[in-house]
Amino acid sequence: MLVLIRSLRKNRRLLQDMVRRDLRARYVGSSMGFFWSVIFPLLNLVIYMFVFTFVMKSRWDEGQSNQEVALLMLAGILVWQAFAETVSRSTNTLVENQNLIQKVVFPSEVLPVYLGVSALVNMLIGVAIALIGVAFYAWISPIVPEAGAPAPQRALGFSYTLVALPLLFAIQLVFTIGLGFFFSALNLFLRDVYHVMGVALMVGMFMTPIFYPAYLVQKAGLGWVLKINPMYWLIDSYRRVLIYGLWPQPPVVAAFAGVAIVVFALGAVFFLRQKPRFPDLL
Repeated sequence: MLVLIRSLRKNRRLLQDMVRRDLRARYVGSSMGFFWSVIFPLLNLVIYMFVFTFVMKSRWDEGQSNQEVALLMLAGILVWQAFAETVSRSTNTLVENQNLIQKVVFPSEVLPVYLGVSALVNMLIGVAIALIGVAFYAWISPIVPEAGAPAPQRALGFSYTLVALPLLFAIQLVFTIGLGFFFSALNLFLRDVYHVMGVALMVGMFMTPIFYPAYLVQKAGLGWVLKINPMYWLIDSYRRVLIYGLWPQPPVVAAFAGVAIVVFALGAVFFLRQKPRFPDLL
């Protein structure tokens, strides 16, 4: 793992250039450019909000308004999309860049890393949108409960607890890059991994409380699913900071950080051990 970290440090300029190029290439040729990074999360929010809240009438806590539910969904969608994008693209990145790996001395370990950084930078735009929404409903146009409606359990708003965001960003990046290392190398041995990954990410999205409250899972006697789902720990921590201005729970952050480090270490070791075989496998 230390070898990999030294290699990334040595090739940091290449990494920066690849991140810039990827961010530019996302919407090249489109008239709206980076504004699509704003439109996509909002569009997803509208669609999921309509399906789960109005069509399927998915219930959250009685004291929560539709605006609060929308912000909670948005926070979950942003984190999950960044995670899913990194893992999905990293799984096939060695195959897509086989011309670089086969013909030149290229540090292939840069590929999953730049994809993770690019997805995280794109996610920051959505985080800014979520904070604007929280500020609007918390201070500019506060939500007034209807007569007879239960009072909200938590007040919307953000505070100095935003200083915890860099820590969440860092451990999220470590976790996703570790998975990217592992699955990108594994995909060279089993090309079906890339196709299975799409199904696995879809199943994982619906098993994670993004569009429904966590207490429904516990009520159904499936609380153990939440205990073994690191993405639930991460999303819940983001929601506490972004939506309610609370500190993330230290045991939860510590547990996720521990899992992230283990995943990164295992992924890095597997990737580097198989790296000499990449040209032959491609």
